[in-house]
Amino acid sequence: DEETDLNSLIKSWLRNQPVKYRNNLGNWIGDYFEKALQWVLKQNDYVVETSLVGTVMNGLSHLHGCKDHDQFIINLIRGLGGNLNMKSRLEFTKEVFNWARQSPPDPHKPMDTYYDSSTGRLASYVLKKPENLTADDFNNGQTLPVIQTPDMQRGLDYFKPWLSSDTKQPFILIGPEGCGKGMLLRYSFSQLRSTQIATVHCSAQTTSRHLLQKLSQTCMVISTNTGRVYRPKDCERLVLYLKDINLPKLDKWGTSTLVAFLQQVLTYQGFYDENLEWVGLENIQIVASMSAGGRLGRHKLTTRFTSIVRLCAVDYPEREQLQTIYGAYLEPVLHKNLKNHSIWGSSSKIYLLAGSMVQVYEQ
Repeated sequence: DEETDLNSLIKSWLRNQPVKYRNNLGNWIGDYFEKALQWVLKQNDYVVETSLVGTVMNGLSHLHGCKDHDQFIINLIRGLGGNLNMKSRLEFTKEVFNWARQSPPDPHKPMDTYYDSSTGRLASYVLKKPENLTADDFNNGQTLPVIQTPDMQRGLDYFKPWLSSDTKQPFILIGPEGCGKGMLLRYSFSQLRSTQIATVHCSAQTTSRHLLQKLSQTCMVISTNTGRVYRPKDCERLVLYLKDINLPKLDKWGTSTLVAFLQQVLTYQGFYDENLEWVGLENIQIVASMSAGGRLGRHKLTTRFTSIVRLCAVDYPEREQLQTIYGAYLEPVLHKNLKNHSIWGSSSKIYLLAGSMVQVYEQ
């Protein structure tokens, strides 16, 4: 870390940006980026430990194609604040708004601010409820309809740029157990065109062998002039989703072979197979999720790996947002099963019932 010259890192990143935005980006980075980076480094309150370069690349990954000052500010907060614990993230958000002499639309919830490109202004997330939900949407076997609460929209915006086709980047989504990481990822994967998702459910026993098995099931090997290449079989793009990437147990040298293999694949875009022939990977993106904290059976990821992937942490939804979600779920079900009922016909009563359910769940 000490040897790294941040300016060269930022300059080389700027060189890859569209010419028409380069000048503005350079100025804004000079105004805010280093200040923000120093703040984050001083706090040192990361959810997942990473290196200096990892933090910088995380910050820059959101700034690609920023055309507007306000848009830059929001993306800077997302990029550099994405791996901070929530309390520090809130502080950081307020600081950056302060430096930019901007005030968030809702001063009580500065983190719920986004840049609305249609108006060119800052706005606050509002609840998006799917229209006309019916009880049939809740039949077994289907995934539940998604109620886009402000928390959820914010979570999606944290990793949206890493999934977009022009800036595909490997990333890890971190959050406590049961906070909805899988749901967020499934929802955003469902929005991608011509993409297949291959999921690996990691356990203590998972090794790189399981990953290779998954690759050979979902890809075909093509011979090209540079050697053999794995390409997705049935569509343009494959997302390899590793659930609970920090569960595989470490060998006696403290290495997770799965993570070491991924690190090699990401660094060199390929690997040597058992015949020691080089095999490249094309159009394959690696996405992982995990719960943070060194609880039983969970292992710390090496910073050599965390610094070459993007990181973003989410948390449990707020209580009132859970109540909103359950209110939206209960309404169609009660309307169908208790038609024209004197009490359960009213939305406010249903909302109260949802509140009681959340309370029982919490207790």
